[in-house]
Amino acid sequence: MKILNPMLCATRLGVFLLLTCQLLIFSSCDEYESWTNDPPEINTFTVPKEVRYGESVELKVGVFDPENDELTYTWEVSAGTLTTEQGAEVQWTAPELPASEIEADRTVTVHVSIRDQGEESVSKSASIIVFSKSYRVAEALSGVYELVRTQVAGETTEAFGSMRLTTATFTREYQSNGAFFFGSYKLIEPFDAQKGTIYWFSDGSTEPIVSTYTWDGELLVLFWTATSTGHVYQKLN
Repeated sequence: MKILNPMLCATRLGVFLLLTCQLLIFSSCDEYESWTNDPPEINTFTVPKEVRYGESVELKVGVFDPENDELTYTWEVSAGTLTTEQGAEVQWTAPELPASEIEADRTVTVHVSIRDQGEESVSKSASIIVFSKSYRVAEALSGVYELVRTQVAGETTEAFGSMRLTTATFTREYQSNGAFFFGSYKLIEPFDAQKGTIYWFSDGSTEPIVSTYTWDGELLVLFWTATSTGHVYQKLN
């Protein structure tokens, strides 16, 4: 009968166990790395609160990754155009303003997602208000007015009337001669809440009547250079 050498058996068993451990270690490296991989962290997220229609701005995100992995960025917007959807910094252009230049504020959502090589990810969202300055000025001017004074060629004349402005339409009435006008109007750049130029399109006409305006929050003064006529209105609401 052959007698096995105990020392030789112990040596072979040790080698077997060592090889087995090494195989287990190598086979579980990827799994171990995934267990120990921490997700990226967003430090800064630079997104403007407001932009004008058609304006282009930079969107930026600052990220720290504990393992210093290569990062993949994915940007999404609910409206407007991105020059690229990748990278820590992208350029976004807000939706274009309609030809009427009268458009209410709208909210656009910006979302960015960052993924590291270990498939860990982090994301963040923000909202941007897209606005039309002409709309905001028209909104400030909107309301019902009472005519308190009229001047023609520098001479004050007696007149009574009223005017109603919305963000895009107007109605005017002069009680002295029964004249009544309605139509649409358009503010001309540069848009200003205190003074500027208005194109009035009476009764659906395509040719505007031009006036300037000054506004202090209570009195609205309209002046038509072509007829040297000025009207002073007081806002009622």
